Amino acid sequence: MNESTLPGALSNRRGTASVAHWDVPDCGNSEWFINLQDSPHLDKAYGGYCVFAEVPLTDRGSWNVIQAIAEAVKSGQKPVITSAELA
Repeated sequence: MNESTLPGALSNRRGTASVAHWDVPDCGNSEWFINLQDSPHLDKAYGGYCVFAEVPLTDRGSWNVIQAIAEAVKSGQKPVITSAELA
């Protein structure tokens, strides 16, 4: 845990969803991402990237979708998700 992490707060580790933002206050409001690997440096970068959800590593169905999106991005495609359901 680092000094900018609250007790009980989620860390930017594999399977967590976080709000993307720039290095200005209150700008994280329209884009989010899923960490494909542990990214503890994001817990402090620009005041910390807020983790708001976690995809359990045991949820194979969700991970199949996440991996398909990641592979599409790696191959140069730009998939756009227009809706998502958080359970």
